[in-house]
Amino acid sequence: METGGPGPEQIEANRKFKKAIIDVVFTHCETFYLHCMPHPHLHVGKRGLIDREEQDGIILVFGPYSTRNLSMDDRYLFCDLQFNRWESVRIPFECIARVFDKGGQVIMQWATIMEVDEDEPAQPEKPPGPAVAQAEPPADSRVIEVDFKNRKR
Repeated sequence: METGGPGPEQIEANRKFKKAIIDVVFTHCETFYLHCMPHPHLHVGKRGLIDREEQDGIILVFGPYSTRNLSMDDRYLFCDLQFNRWESVRIPFECIARVFDKGGQVIMQWATIMEVDEDEPAQPEKPPGPAVAQAEPPADSRVIEVDFKNRKR
């Protein structure tokens, strides 16, 4: 029984599987959402991850008016996403945790893998500090909360 993390073959298989599923979703869904967990190689333009996104991840909207210049390689999904301005985004497949359709139904859900390649520099970790629990985002928070529970069917 293995006690270590996933091996290189498992990570590569995970990437290929997610890429294939996401390719099908792009083909069949006009608008959908990706829940991306924090990862050293996740890049969200100059905006980056803010507030609770640094712990909980970010849900990104992919649609006809929010996405442009979309491409994928064996490791990453690349595109420009509309926030307050267009931001260049690089998403490693291993940080994608869920895919939602426009109605908020989960299409796929995966465990995320936090394997970091030595080929690319990881972002420096923040020094440990006191953890502060935050029940609600502050009033000036720039994070958009999506509540799928209150939608009408």
